[in-house]
Amino acid sequence: MSYALRNTIILLVVLLSILGLGYAYLAFVQQPQIDSLETVISERETELRNKQNTAAQLESLLTQFEESSAFIENFEKTLFRTSDPDQIYRFLSILSATDPVAFDFTFNDSTMTDQYGVVQSQITGQASHRALLNFISRIEHSEPVQKISNITISPTGAEPSYNHVNFTFNISSYFDRLALIDAPVTPGVSDRITMSTHNPFFPLIRSIEPNVDGLTNVEESRLVGIGVGVVYLMNQNGRMVTHRENDRVYLGRLVSIDVNAGRATFRLNKGGILETVTMEVQR
Repeated sequence: MSYALRNTIILLVVLLSILGLGYAYLAFVQQPQIDSLETVISERETELRNKQNTAAQLESLLTQFEESSAFIENFEKTLFRTSDPDQIYRFLSILSATDPVAFDFTFNDSTMTDQYGVVQSQITGQASHRALLNFISRIEHSEPVQKISNITISPTGAEPSYNHVNFTFNISSYFDRLALIDAPVTPGVSDRITMSTHNPFFPLIRSIEPNVDGLTNVEESRLVGIGVGVVYLMNQNGRMVTHRENDRVYLGRLVSIDVNAGRATFRLNKGGILETVTMEVQR
């Protein structure tokens, strides 16, 4: 072997060793460090976005805080002038007049301290869920100092409206037994209502109403023809009927007509379960 060839082989071995060591260092040392740094960067970017979203809400939150502070500062409360339960009942009747709430007022007892007293009563009745929430909200935000406790709400379960509930709660009404406060005969009434309209007692699955109006039952009918904006059905009674978009059918409506495809689509509500029924003309 010549001297030149031997040196060349040695240089190639050295070069391959350097390349191998460099690749091993990149793959087993630097790559895990890169992955770790990329993870840190991703977490920092997520944290930055969250803080930017919080910063974007700061102005509206400050405005809301100022409005809430002003409301609390100007929120004047007072006491009933006497311990007469009739006065408390009349006041509650005024509060329940806007959203009708049928309730029974039961006086339990009255306790007194040196300067004020408390009338303990029980309210029992029935109303729509929203009306009840508004009734309670008006009690809490009107001028008289009253405390509500032991609220029990249960659905009536009555058709056709599932929105009504039965309710019972105790109410403590404070009165000024020494006339220390120049309270009006009828304290101020708040028009503040609740912002929640969701009724958690409304059943998601309900019984299906019978077809008392004799509407077309699309699941027992056959699509025999279709035109521009109109469909022809042989209904459950063997009669030819026509329907246009948005026409009522049993449990739903006709929502769309596709003339080119010869297809009609109906949206049905089966006691809270929504279904889409597509009918095609038999070719």
